[in-house]
Amino acid sequence: MIATVLWERELHQRGRHSAFVVGPDCVVLHERHTRLVCLERADGSVRWDVPLGTWPRGIVLAEDRVLVLPQTPNNLLSCIDLRTGASLWSASTPRWTGNLTVHSDIVVMGGWRGYTPMSGLDLADGGVRWTTPSPVTSVRTLAWAGGVLTGSGHEAVLLDPADGSDLARWRLPDPLAASDGKAFVPVGAERVVAVCEASSLVTFGIGTDEPARLGSHDPFWEVGHAHGSVWMLRSDGGLLAVDPADGTSQWSVVADRRTVADPLPYADGLLVGDANGGIRRLGPDGRKTAGCSLPGRRLDALAAAGDGGLFFAAKGTFGSFILLPQTLRPTTSAAGAGALPVRESSRQDPKEGPRP
Repeated sequence: MIATVLWERELHQRGRHSAFVVGPDCVVLHERHTRLVCLERADGSVRWDVPLGTWPRGIVLAEDRVLVLPQTPNNLLSCIDLRTGASLWSASTPRWTGNLTVHSDIVVMGGWRGYTPMSGLDLADGGVRWTTPSPVTSVRTLAWAGGVLTGSGHEAVLLDPADGSDLARWRLPDPLAASDGKAFVPVGAERVVAVCEASSLVTFGIGTDEPARLGSHDPFWEVGHAHGSVWMLRSDGGLLAVDPADGTSQWSVVADRRTVADPLPYADGLLVGDANGGIRRLGPDGRKTAGCSLPGRRLDALAAAGDGGLFFAAKGTFGSFILLPQTLRPTTSAAGAGALPVRESSRQDPKEGPRP
């Protein structure tokens, strides 16, 4: 296969520091340390460009809005019109507020590292629907099964976003991992896998038996679900896939270079990137079926849209790319302009509109 870059944009910061989220027709991206931009997915042109702050703790798309929670200023949640970049509302938050999830018309935030209460805000205007009376500790939250999944220690809790009450509560056999990484991996509409201490996995769900261990594994730093398997990106860069029903090993891959997060579901397997710009396509059994590269780029992350769009964050740049069979050559770009030469890219800054 051949990787062809459709468009690329300078970030003026490391790719791994550029939080971003991909929408149906745009990408919202943090860049230049203090800016938030919205790029058209088709050609990377700038839809809007607004001042924000540093290192967002959360960026979430909610229909025609984007919610952003920067680290500094660290007492403000912003709601921005996805079409125009106009500020719709902002809400003051306690210092060190983290965790940001949107469920239906409610924004749930707070509980990061036990510094703040958790609160539910109205998506329409930022008004407070509910808040806990004191600070609570929560792992990274997840909108799932009609509620917002949270927890700490041996407990996982499904909150009703409307009022903060419990919809369900589980006692886990192992304590949840106390980290800022992904805590819950949905493996179905009513079933989830929790990441626990000692690199163990626990599965539980709505209306099912008691939570069950899926075993302890070599230390890993990323986890996800694709094609019926829960995969783990191990600390040594290798990959391990297990059955989410019973934790049995399905396949493993030994890494000869640093793997970047996240491996992406692609066709019936995964796309796996490495720091040197290489991309491997793995089949359903973990075997490599094809490979290519994005030359000259130090990859930090890969991302995909639900419709198959592919994106990369690299040292200093962010872009969109496609994969083609070795025998095919692209004839048109995603924007309808002349195609880029095979194996080459056009590294450019799409023309920016005036900054506010």
